[in-house]
Amino acid sequence: MGIEDKVLNKLDFPKVLARLGEYCLLPRAKELAEGLTPKVDWEEVHFGLQETDEGKNLIRGNPLFSVRGAKEIRPYLERCLLGGVIHGEELLEIRDTLQVGRRLKQFFQESQEEFPRLWEVSLSIEPQKALEDEISRCIAEDGKVADNASPELAELRRAIYRLQNRIRESLEGTLRNPAYQKMLQDPIITQRSDRYVIPIKQEYRGAFPGIVHDQSASGATLFIEPMPVVQLGNELREVVLKEQREVQRILQMLSAQVETRAETVADLHEALAKLDFVLAKANLSVSMNAGAPELVEKQQLKLIQARHPLIGGKVVPLSVELGIGFDTLVITGPNTGGKTVALKVIGLMAAMTQSGLHIPAESNSSMGVFSQIFADIGDEQSVEQSLSTFSGHMKNIVEIIDRSDERSLVLLDEVGAGTDPTEGAALAMGILAELHSRGCRTVSTTHYGALKTFAYETPRVKNASVEFDTETLRPTYRLLIGIPGKSNAFTIARRLGLSEGVLERANTFVTEREMQVADLIENLGETHREIELEKEKVQSGRQAVEQQTKALEEKSQRLDEDYDLLMTLAKEEAAELVREAKREAEAIIAELKEALKKETKQQQDIEKARQGFRRISNKLDKGRAVKQTGSGLSADQIMLGQTVLMTKLRQKGQVLKLPNASGEVLVQAGIMKVMVPLAELKLVREEKVSPPKSSRKGNSLGLQKAEEIRAEIDLRGMLVEEGTEVLDKFLDDAVLGGIGLVYVIHGKGTGAMRAGIQDFLRGHPHVRSFRLGEYGEGDSGVTVVELK
Repeated sequence: MGIEDKVLNKLDFPKVLARLGEYCLLPRAKELAEGLTPKVDWEEVHFGLQETDEGKNLIRGNPLFSVRGAKEIRPYLERCLLGGVIHGEELLEIRDTLQVGRRLKQFFQESQEEFPRLWEVSLSIEPQKALEDEISRCIAEDGKVADNASPELAELRRAIYRLQNRIRESLEGTLRNPAYQKMLQDPIITQRSDRYVIPIKQEYRGAFPGIVHDQSASGATLFIEPMPVVQLGNELREVVLKEQREVQRILQMLSAQVETRAETVADLHEALAKLDFVLAKANLSVSMNAGAPELVEKQQLKLIQARHPLIGGKVVPLSVELGIGFDTLVITGPNTGGKTVALKVIGLMAAMTQSGLHIPAESNSSMGVFSQIFADIGDEQSVEQSLSTFSGHMKNIVEIIDRSDERSLVLLDEVGAGTDPTEGAALAMGILAELHSRGCRTVSTTHYGALKTFAYETPRVKNASVEFDTETLRPTYRLLIGIPGKSNAFTIARRLGLSEGVLERANTFVTEREMQVADLIENLGETHREIELEKEKVQSGRQAVEQQTKALEEKSQRLDEDYDLLMTLAKEEAAELVREAKREAEAIIAELKEALKKETKQQQDIEKARQGFRRISNKLDKGRAVKQTGSGLSADQIMLGQTVLMTKLRQKGQVLKLPNASGEVLVQAGIMKVMVPLAELKLVREEKVSPPKSSRKGNSLGLQKAEEIRAEIDLRGMLVEEGTEVLDKFLDDAVLGGIGLVYVIHGKGTGAMRAGIQDFLRGHPHVRSFRLGEYGEGDSGVTVVELK
């Protein structure tokens, strides 16, 4: 059994649904909004909230998303099912609705993962493209049947056009005839009863041959069809009747096509209405600045800064919990203090949540699902049933007690009111005790002071009050949990001008116990306010820290993104430098090979080559700086004349200059002098330190390279990209050294390095051919390369 309408009416729930309906485009969607009721099954409630979440996310990312263009087509479907004909404008509305359905179906198919609940709704949409196209072909945009709807209709309309032209030509001739000029009331052609006529003066009726189809109100003008066009008019009438029959046949044909698909079209329209309804829930959420509470399994609620959705202007938010630390909340204090509003907000938030609607409260609010919401709010007096206010309340409360259980939320306004205060307070305590024993979640308002003591003495029952400003004599509407309210009667009376004498005399009637209770409440109120102030400070500090943390995280993310972008750009620049260096190296090598063939040992060529390699070395150094790894040597380990290994080039050389400010060492390897970072150098301990040689005598460049270059290179342990880079330099040096056959050691492993090296060799300009090593050469762990 669902939550009763009378309870929802007391909570102003129908007014919320009326606001929801304002956001619906389709009448059917508005019906769904007006008929929305709270669900009592947890899964259904969860589904409804997820729908609203997805709808809100959808309109955030697609602000113009809607079912706009779809129409209310249910009456047309009902008519065709009864054998009726759907008219042209109505067929266009059906077509437009089908087009919207097809478009949304495609959208949710492409967005299934992002909007799974809305995708499920769209599953019942079955596109009807063929019907769309047929309606578009047969019906023009003005709603009339198009000429090309059928060959017969096109021919009939051409015949109508021809006959109309012949009739007009004949009538225009009559108007121009001098014999008829004086008879004409006006020289125009008009129509009466679908016949073409000319306005003739009454007195010339006998002189003008033709058929009278109408006359003016005064009788002075007769509308006459001249005899020469009567036969043409008859022919035109016959063709027009045929055209009308053909139009009707086409409309019946289209109506029959709609009828055969009526159920599918109705399902499509219903799905669009549901999507429109979900979008309305989302738009209502946005308008209220609302959100989905956390849905919990237990029957409890925790509202943080909740606001009544129907109260405009500046609203004091309500924070309250129930079913967590206590199950019954007793809100005490004077009348007109905002207690009833607090009661309605609690009930309305529960009803909205269980209806799949977002609530205007902070995102850390939580709600359970109640099987019933009972409310006794307002005047239950009934003239028809001869019930007093008290009797009306009691009748309602008796029903609530009989039907309530541990899954119920009970809201009681001024429980026990309308009778003797002593008996009313006793009844109120008995009612609350019974509901408490049943495990109900109960919120009750009262102005009976005795209930304050009841709340203090009963486990899991809590006092609360609505704060009252004694300066302005108005409630602040802030709900204070744990603090019972007080009437403030003496304070209000004093500020309103009641004499001190009367107040002192009134004080004598207050018992000492009552005064002690009042003082205790006052002290508790002060303590509570101090605690709340400290909590606000702590909350403010926490929010500031969270904001700073979020800002730092965003800044860190931006820095990471900037770093990644810079690294990408740097690597691209490095790669381009390396490619440019390779192009220059190949050109220089070609020149040197030519010089070697001609056995020209001129120092000028050698110096030119040295300068070229210097430029290449500098570019390679810049390109490789992005990828530097390893620890290398420190500055204090380097000595002049020391033999070192350049790890990147896999070449030995001698130190010519100690490290500069950038940590780079000038090393001579053969004829080349290269600036090498410390990180790319290793000591060759087996060789003794000797002064560097300033020049070489009597040897050609090719012989120098032949002395320095070994016929094999070991790439094991390297990545493919690094290995190809080292191999490229090695092949350049081998060609300069005049070596014709080299061995590339890459190991067997997974075969990735071998495949990468061989792909690299296939397009290399220095390579004539290559093969895998044979037995004794290293088998498949070695590639033998023949150079050009």
